[in-house]
Amino acid sequence: MDTADKKWIAFDAAGTLFETADPVEKIYAECFASHGFALPETTWKMAFRQAFANTPDPIYPDGGDGEEVERQWWRELVGGAAESAGISPDHETMEKAFGELFDHYAAGSAWKLFPETESILTSLKSKGVGLAVTSNFDFRIHRILRELGISERFDLVLTSADVRARKPSPRILHRLLAETGSDRSNCSLTGDSLHADKGAAEAAGIRFFHIDRPTADLNDFHRWHTDTFSTK
Repeated sequence: MDTADKKWIAFDAAGTLFETADPVEKIYAECFASHGFALPETTWKMAFRQAFANTPDPIYPDGGDGEEVERQWWRELVGGAAESAGISPDHETMEKAFGELFDHYAAGSAWKLFPETESILTSLKSKGVGLAVTSNFDFRIHRILRELGISERFDLVLTSADVRARKPSPRILHRLLAETGSDRSNCSLTGDSLHADKGAAEAAGIRFFHIDRPTADLNDFHRWHTDTFSTK
């Protein structure tokens, strides 16, 4: 098969292949309580949502370290969540809390696969489809995929830190096309965000499937991909 003719699937990661093992608000509540700030999980749930919505995407300087930029973005998000929760820990405490949270979400144990993830990846791999991860994430994704037992299913793993741009920028998908030598007509992206994932796919000129649980999961994606690309 010519390289350009091979089918390639780009998967978003969190929310598409796996989700957090415990509610984010539970982890934040436990972390900050250990530093003397005991707040109910309901407070942290709202605070995290506000911070996630209000923290602007990172700015990647030309030639800069994408990993450090991503880490700083998460540091700002944790600080924003604390502010939204109504607490003001000193700098040292905030740094400790941030480090603990950042490290927590680096482990596979902090995440869990969706029930259908393994079987769908196995089926697609058996058909000779190229599989990639294209995620707004950082170096932690490699450990997560490995400890969840699915890293070997993927031919390529790219993060926003690698390309110094977050979806909906198409840069990560352009990098995928460049590294695989594939034609965009043979590529698709599946993800749970209409803004980030669909936006990136449209900008890159590749097909998109929206994971919208419980309405549409990876089983639905597999049927769609089979029908669309004739991978039977």
